Amino acid sequence: MRSPAEMDIVQIDISTKCHLACSNCTRLIPHQTQRSDMPVETFERAVRSMEGWNAPNKLIGVIAGEPTLHGNFERISRRFAELWGGENTNNGKFPIKDFNDFATQRLFDRSNGRGLWTSLGNGFYRHYETIMEVYSHFNTNTHETAGQHQALLITRKDYTGATGMSDAEWEYNRDNCWVQKLWSATINDKGAYFCEVAGAIDRLYFDGKHAWPVEHGWWQRTPSDFKDQLELCNYCALAQPGPSQLDLLDRDIISAEHKQILKKLGSPAIRKRAYEMFDPELHMQKRQVETRDNYVGDASSGRRVGIGHNSTKPRRVVCVMTSVGYGDDLALTLPPNMREFDEVIVVTTNDDARTQEVVAANGATLVISDRCFEDDHAFNKGKMLNDGLKVLKDADWIVFTDADIIMHEGFYEIFMSHSWNPGCLYFTTRIDSQKVEGKTSETTNSQPNGYFQLFNAKALAIRDSWPNIVNENFCSAGSVDSWFYQQWRDDQLIGITDIPVQHIASERLGENWNGKQAKPKKWRQFGILTVNGITPLMPATEVPETVRLTDTRFGETLTVHRDEIPAHVQFSPNGGLIFKGKDIGRMHIHVAYWAD
Repeated sequence: MRSPAEMDIVQIDISTKCHLACSNCTRLIPHQTQRSDMPVETFERAVRSMEGWNAPNKLIGVIAGEPTLHGNFERISRRFAELWGGENTNNGKFPIKDFNDFATQRLFDRSNGRGLWTSLGNGFYRHYETIMEVYSHFNTNTHETAGQHQALLITRKDYTGATGMSDAEWEYNRDNCWVQKLWSATINDKGAYFCEVAGAIDRLYFDGKHAWPVEHGWWQRTPSDFKDQLELCNYCALAQPGPSQLDLLDRDIISAEHKQILKKLGSPAIRKRAYEMFDPELHMQKRQVETRDNYVGDASSGRRVGIGHNSTKPRRVVCVMTSVGYGDDLALTLPPNMREFDEVIVVTTNDDARTQEVVAANGATLVISDRCFEDDHAFNKGKMLNDGLKVLKDADWIVFTDADIIMHEGFYEIFMSHSWNPGCLYFTTRIDSQKVEGKTSETTNSQPNGYFQLFNAKALAIRDSWPNIVNENFCSAGSVDSWFYQQWRDDQLIGITDIPVQHIASERLGENWNGKQAKPKKWRQFGILTVNGITPLMPATEVPETVRLTDTRFGETLTVHRDEIPAHVQFSPNGGLIFKGKDIGRMHIHVAYWAD
């Protein structure tokens, strides 16, 4: 045996919840009478107790039944990153075609000292963003590839009685147990243990009676200090040459003494007869492990993620757009776009009969709202988008686009066949149908602007404000998309160039941002304010006397006389702008004026 100080992995066992019931599970999941989570405070104490143990290539693993089902998994993970190891990772931001390849690569990454043992599933999907940032090392096994789990629930008494093995041989094998030599010590909600399997047995059978206090330096104990915890080995047969079972059969091989104990405890698996009795004549396989076993089938071809496994892939993708006065364009774009989404939501006004007609003809979802004109705004696109989002049920992935955009043919199949990080906002290239006055001579655009913004409703960047995730301070369709993508960090804005979209372009930049037919007595966009000054989006000889400024970093608004602009907008040391005392970097300021 070895001291935990000599190990390269120590596990923290955070939950007894799992979506699987694998054969011969080392956490005894099928026999748990109740499912519970380690308190966050207990987890923090566990991590702190390991101070001094860390070294290059060592890692603390988070494990459970399925750890991502812990009710506070996100908080635990973020605290883990604060308390232990190196910087967060930059993994998994680009689309992943084969998650098995990705998981296999992550198996060899211990760069930040934090590891996750997972079978994927709904919990993983829900916490995908956090997982990709916090854990450099994944030990993934979806238990779909005919992996073998050795039977552990054979007591010493039953094993030696059935095989004739001597006590001396049993103890020799115990002291050279492959689990303790190759894998890890553990901490669970009861305390610390020299062996992860011993910890699971003690928790279920003895309510943690044999646990060590989780205190600094507990891991420095040597085999001579294991003492009472060695008694737990009498309930485990993993150190002995014993039978294995296909993990996906969902039934344990158990001995008679274990059956009696588990029946008394109220084991669900015993009650459902999800077990088979150990019989050395029937269970002829004598599995012996000499190297670290990854449990995923044949060592040369076993997959960590089963072929066809889709728990990391999108559930659905919905398009949300506005169309006010764009009914004729929508008649061209909506039919092909309907093929690329599970649902298309079109938001328009009460008086836009043409758009309503096109929506009805193509089977899209119609949302009627006149909120774009509220607060004397010419066309508040943000309010319209928020109203479109409100009708979504079970929101997953969403694309913001425009009524004059045609999606890339085959986008849906490409999207649904990959795994995407919900912490990112994805964008693509737009190809204009003609040159646009006010732009450069190029007819392409590759920025995270409103023509294509692909994001997940559960993204940390926006989820706390759902469904009102779009700023409603911009009086036009311009600039609000710049504000929206600013809710993500720069490293979370990911360009995907192989799904370009086509644009039925207007003749002039900003031509219809105040609406196709701009109404009088409204605040309209005049232009944008950048480090180069105010650039009009319309023919103008001078800046209007009174302007309303809204920045595209924080979305804050200020109405001032044009002569007062320098008092509220200054240059920052980093070459950007400071607006209302806040550094907005090189983001621009939306400039509006009152139009009679």
